Amino acid sequence: MKLILILLVLSVHIFALDIVFNSGKESKINYAILHIIDTKPLICETISDAFEKKHYICKIDKSIHKTFESKKLKLAEIDFYEKDKEFYIAIEPKVNSKILPVEDSLYNTTAILAQPVQKYYTHWIILLEEASLYAEKPVLNGLDFPINFEKYKRPYIGALDLNGAPISYAQSKDIQLYLDIKKEYENGLFEEVVKDVKKVLTLFPNSIFRSELELYSMRSMDKVLSAQDENSASASFDSEDLITMAKRWSKEFTSDENIPEVFMLMAKTYLKMGSKADANYFIDILVSEHAESNFTKKAILLFADNLFAKKEKDKALKLYLEVLYSARDLDIASEAAIRLGDHQMDAGKLKEAKEYLLKVLNANANFLLKDKEESHKLAKRLNEHGLYDLAAKIADLLLENLTKKDEMREQLLKESGDWHAKGNEVQAAYDKYQEYLSEYKLNGEFVGDVKESLDALFFKLNESNETKLASYYDKLIKNYGSNPIGEKALIEKAKLLVKQEKFSELLAMKNELLAVSGTYDEKPEELIYSAAKSLSLNYLKENKCQEVIGLTEEYKLIFDGVQSEEKLFDCFMKLSRFDRAEEISVKHLKEPKLEMRFAWSQKEVDALYKMGQFQKVIDFKNDIIALSQSVKRKIAQPTLHSMFFALMKLKKIEDALSIVDLIDKDYPHDFSSIDIYAEMIRYSNDTKDDLMLSKYAQSILKLQKDFKSSTLSPWVEFNYIEALKRLGKDMEALNLVETLLKQKLESKDKIRAYYNAGELSLKNKDEQKAKEYFSQCIDNNETSSWKSICQENLKLF
Repeated sequence: MKLILILLVLSVHIFALDIVFNSGKESKINYAILHIIDTKPLICETISDAFEKKHYICKIDKSIHKTFESKKLKLAEIDFYEKDKEFYIAIEPKVNSKILPVEDSLYNTTAILAQPVQKYYTHWIILLEEASLYAEKPVLNGLDFPINFEKYKRPYIGALDLNGAPISYAQSKDIQLYLDIKKEYENGLFEEVVKDVKKVLTLFPNSIFRSELELYSMRSMDKVLSAQDENSASASFDSEDLITMAKRWSKEFTSDENIPEVFMLMAKTYLKMGSKADANYFIDILVSEHAESNFTKKAILLFADNLFAKKEKDKALKLYLEVLYSARDLDIASEAAIRLGDHQMDAGKLKEAKEYLLKVLNANANFLLKDKEESHKLAKRLNEHGLYDLAAKIADLLLENLTKKDEMREQLLKESGDWHAKGNEVQAAYDKYQEYLSEYKLNGEFVGDVKESLDALFFKLNESNETKLASYYDKLIKNYGSNPIGEKALIEKAKLLVKQEKFSELLAMKNELLAVSGTYDEKPEELIYSAAKSLSLNYLKENKCQEVIGLTEEYKLIFDGVQSEEKLFDCFMKLSRFDRAEEISVKHLKEPKLEMRFAWSQKEVDALYKMGQFQKVIDFKNDIIALSQSVKRKIAQPTLHSMFFALMKLKKIEDALSIVDLIDKDYPHDFSSIDIYAEMIRYSNDTKDDLMLSKYAQSILKLQKDFKSSTLSPWVEFNYIEALKRLGKDMEALNLVETLLKQKLESKDKIRAYYNAGELSLKNKDEQKAKEYFSQCIDNNETSSWKSICQENLKLF
């Protein structure tokens, strides 16, 4: 048994364009039919990609100044876009598909063809199916019967006269032409209407439809000439042609009920041509002879627009008000109200704009109820202008006078809640939404939207329980995802986490927050930055430099406050981010307080040295020494070391020695000076300044002894021994090497020490000791040049 289940009917109405998507299921196979219908013929084409996958593009030769969201459906995706003032509809099927034009009905067609003969049609359909619905039955491509029997038409009854008798076709050939022109006008083919009216009246100058035909021609001219302001299109006629026809028509058909419309068209055209006096003439006739006509009100509005454009604002506003209070047509009254509101809002007078529109509501409330649909439209326009409270008042007025059976009640009830919410009338909005759910919860069209709106109201409620807030935010985030409500909940949760100082939790939401659109007052990136900075400051207090630097570099953090910057500087130096450290110190070199300037100058020197900027380090030397004397504080030892080594790098020995003297003076008996002395030994060794070498070698040996260290042994001893030997102090050198031999040495160093002991013993005429030392020198499995020399010396014995 085959079951048919209609799943979805999606309808989109875009001005004169209708898009209807009907989907269903037949024998467990999903299928759908997409209808694209316009008043004007449009073209739809099939496009195949490299994988032979079908896509369809439909083009409408006009611009639609509105943005439409893409529709993602189960069987297809529909997208809308505009390019070069043409509107496109793109359909991407997800299943098997076929596109067909819907031609004229068989009843209206004289010949039946299997393939369409045109490219443009007013109605196209696209068939979509997961699998072939009728695979077991072969389907022919179409009926092809192109024969046309002109003499054997279908049965037809033509027009009838007032007595009900048929009017002879031979006597009334203009009837069908009139109907065709009327249809052209309804389809928006205005230029064709003007041309065809001219042809018909040439063929039938005495047609009984002449007044109607010329009226359609004038209406069409007005449509085309009005559109010229927007697209600058040129027509085969101009304003003078319309005026000429209107003058002739008004003289010939003086009693026609449509004469107010013709006078309005003439006034409108004269205003456009700049002939204000002529326009006034016809407006005066309308006001005096057709005061209650809708076209009179329209003419007054047009005249007021002209005055407003010419800076005669007061006169224009007066006419708007006149139309507002006198018009019986609600749409015209609404136009006057919207004009007043728009112009006042454009002038920045929002309060006055609201007052004018409130007068419409308060003074003409009963009139608004005469045409509820038009009143509903007025409320929507007010909503579009941001006057939510007025829109909500009209909606509530209508709801009070609607029964539950009225079709518009459901939508209006939902919209009333929306407009109250937009106007920050939270309780009123809540009540309307609850009323909607109580009436339409089971089968309402907007149940999902109303529930979503209720959730959105949660953000405006004065809830202070943080646990409840956090729980509800999580629920909204889960339910709505990237929907604006989900995004808002994500923002609010982030704000709550900042308040609770749960910064790590907030940073864990970084990707989700950065995906939020930038339409909220609270910027996600600012919340993330604030959390990262606060967390980094916490880490800074705990001296967790790795974490601090990680956050600082990831989020480009900038810290204020000297204490924080000092700690951050130290962290940057500790993790070898010397350039970042220098960015901090250089900002404080002109601190007004000398103590602060002195401290930051030393930090600057330390950073510059680590960066290899030795000349800049040296440039600071005199300033730092001067600041030290001014504030009566010693220069920090690391800074002295940085200056010393920078001077040594640039071969400025005298200045370097002055720094060594300063270190010895300010930091005597400090083990960290050992590196300074070692550098001086290297320099002395290179320059063969044995006295200087001896001086700093003695300093190192004393520090190592006092601090029970052997950091630079035996390097320092060997250099000292060589210097003593060159100075002729052999006995002192022998004592030093014998002391060295008592220490724990590596084999290669021990061999060298034994060699020196043997050599110095020989110099002191103690051959026995020398032989013993040389013997011990070679009594080792280590390979060494010193060992070879010891062997050669043993041969001398």
